[in-house]
Amino acid sequence: MSDEEDVVITYEAEIVRMSLNRPESLNALNESIRSKIATELESLFERPEIRVLVLSGAGSSFCAGADLQTTSYPDVAGSWSTRRNRTSTWQRVLEQLDRIPQVTVASLQGYVVGGGALLATACDFRLVSQDVVLRIPELALGIPNVWNGTPLLAREIGLPRARDWVMTTRRVFAEELLQCGWAQRSAAPGELLQKTQALVDELLSVPPAALALTRSMTSALGRAQSGMQLGWADADLQQWALTEGEYKEAASQYVKSISDKSKVRR
Repeated sequence: MSDEEDVVITYEAEIVRMSLNRPESLNALNESIRSKIATELESLFERPEIRVLVLSGAGSSFCAGADLQTTSYPDVAGSWSTRRNRTSTWQRVLEQLDRIPQVTVASLQGYVVGGGALLATACDFRLVSQDVVLRIPELALGIPNVWNGTPLLAREIGLPRARDWVMTTRRVFAEELLQCGWAQRSAAPGELLQKTQALVDELLSVPPAALALTRSMTSALGRAQSGMQLGWADADLQQWALTEGEYKEAASQYVKSISDKSKVRR
C-alpha cells in the first residue's frame, strides 16, 4: 500500500486491519475515507473466514473527527432526497460495523473526537492508550449529535453519562473511559500495538463458530437496546442544522479555537 492512501487496509490470515492514514490532519474524516471503509466493510459480509477487524489511526491520534475544511453537506447538489441520502452516509458505515460477522477492535491513541469517537463506539472492543482524549463536540459546532450517536453512546455507557459527554462537549480522559466501561483495556505509551495484538490473539484462541455466534448475539442485543431505532431522522436533523447561521458561526469559532490551540502548542 502507498503511504499516500488515506486508509491502509491489510489482511493477515484471519485478521483485517484498517488504519486511517491522514496523520498530518490527525486522520480527519472525509468522503474518500468513508467510501473506502464502506466498500471494505461490504466485502467483509462475504468473508467469514476473516474473524477480527482492527481499526486504528496512523500518527499521534486516532481521529480528530470530520474534516471541517472539506466537508460541506449543504452544498451537495440534487433533490432533497439526494441530499438526505448523502448526509446519512457515515451513519450507514456505523450500521455496517455493527452487522459484519467479524469481531471489531478499535485501537486508540491521542485525540478521539466526534465522528472518530462514534466509529470507535460502534466497535466491540476499545483499547486506549493512556494519552487518549475523547470529545463529542457537535453541540459546540451548533449541530445535534447525529449518526445515531447519542443512542449508541447511551447503549455503551448509560444515558446519564452519554448526556454529560454530549451536552457539555467536555474532554474525557483514559481513566474515565475505563471506569465507565467505554474502554475495556488500556496501554501505557508505546505499548498500544502490543496490547492490541494480545487482545486479538485472545479472540482468535476462541473456536471460530462460538466466537461468530456470540458476536452476532451481542450485536443483536445492542440493536435491541432502547433508542437505537431513533436514528432514522438524523439525516434530516443534520441537513437542517448545517443550513442555519448558528451552525456556520459556531463552526467558524470552533475551527479558530482549534487553530489557536495548535499555534500555542507549537
